[in-house]
Amino acid sequence: MTPTAPAPSGAALVTGASSGIGLATAVALARRGWTVVLVGRDQGTLERAQRACERAGGTAVVEVADVRDSDAVRRAFEVADEQPGGLDTVVHSAATLAYGRFEDVPDDVFEAALDTTLLGTTRVCREALRRFRPAGRGRLVVIGSLLGKTAVPGMSSYTTSKWGLHGLVRSLQLENRDVDGIQISLVSPGGVDTPVYQQAGTFLGRHGQPPPPRASAADVADAVLDCLDRPRREVNVGAGNALTVFGFRVLPTVYDRLVGPLMTRIALQPGEGVPDTPGNVLEPRPEGEAVDGGWTPRRTGARGTREMEETMVHETDESSSPQGQPQRRTVAAPAGRVWDVLADGWTYANWVVGTARIRAVDKAWPAPGSRIHHSVGLWPALLSDTTRVEECDAGRRLLLTARGWPLGEARVELVIEPDGPESCTVTITEDAVSGPGTLPPRLVRQAMILPRNHETLKRLAYLAEGAAAPLGDGD
Repeated sequence: MTPTAPAPSGAALVTGASSGIGLATAVALARRGWTVVLVGRDQGTLERAQRACERAGGTAVVEVADVRDSDAVRRAFEVADEQPGGLDTVVHSAATLAYGRFEDVPDDVFEAALDTTLLGTTRVCREALRRFRPAGRGRLVVIGSLLGKTAVPGMSSYTTSKWGLHGLVRSLQLENRDVDGIQISLVSPGGVDTPVYQQAGTFLGRHGQPPPPRASAADVADAVLDCLDRPRREVNVGAGNALTVFGFRVLPTVYDRLVGPLMTRIALQPGEGVPDTPGNVLEPRPEGEAVDGGWTPRRTGARGTREMEETMVHETDESSSPQGQPQRRTVAAPAGRVWDVLADGWTYANWVVGTARIRAVDKAWPAPGSRIHHSVGLWPALLSDTTRVEECDAGRRLLLTARGWPLGEARVELVIEPDGPESCTVTITEDAVSGPGTLPPRLVRQAMILPRNHETLKRLAYLAEGAAAPLGDGD
């Protein structure tokens, strides 16, 4: 395969474009001048991705298609064929996964995960090559995984799919060596900060999380652009990938002894009791789609992708929502119990980090306009001010303005999403909106806010679950 000029000569089709790596890549391509055909399962989230591409200065076309459906995939490619210059580039990112021991994952969920992640790849690659070979040119980038070269317990559907995907891509690279204009690359990330872990099915009693060291979706998008600029067989994204593969291949006995405990410690979220759920394996879950999953502070990628990430920042229907980095936690309690804690203003000193005491709570709390009168800081250096409710969707969402002058004001959003009758996910997003607290760059502000909100969510969970934090807990 020989390098070609990176400038777009036609349209780019991106699967999985409504979230995570696919969304980050679509916006990056739009910024570089491609017309991007956005492929995914939900119209609304694709339209949101379309707006992000347009804000980046590009053009995007929405095509709803499930890669499990051969006819839908073919129609998506036909839409791409109709764009100016025809279809030039394909980036395949669509994937789903389900956590659980092999025998515990229901047949329909396991098979649907394989159908999306492995067989969906075959459908996309087949349609791409049916166009690229007659044309004598075309660029195909497939998103693989570190788990296409290693294995972990509790992720058999994903590991099986990614091993098969890696084998498929390698075969296609060999089969298409006879056409110099066809470039086929594999991008293999390790842990990536995307919503896929929270969106995944789980039959383990816990949700997954990206293991460190974590890359951002923007980092993977950078790798995709690198492959388009300088074609290579494979690009790895993740500082720990090489060491993990070495351990898996060269020290299998040591690897096998360590991988189970490490999986439990760093690749599963704290807390138990999450009810069995297929997640987004069988049907899309639009409410959870975003460019990142809220696991790490948003940062600039190698190509200056800070602008790209800000273009894609968690667009919601509530325009007043804070533009910070979401933090999430699974709570082993019904959503109603979490809401009961939020609706009791007198509890806030027990779970909001930095609140020293509550002086008064308006009787209307948490109705819009009502206030908590509190003091923040450490005695005797206390600041007395208020927190006001801006918006309230009872049982689901609370938007607050927390005041602490002379330091300023912060906007805080709390969202509760039921996972089942006895479990829910709580998301907190915060950023400074006025006063001296807005002076540091957002990246610096979020680096200070995220650890505090991690502890805040932990305390909120303990209250809702009716349990105290155990000594020595380090999650």
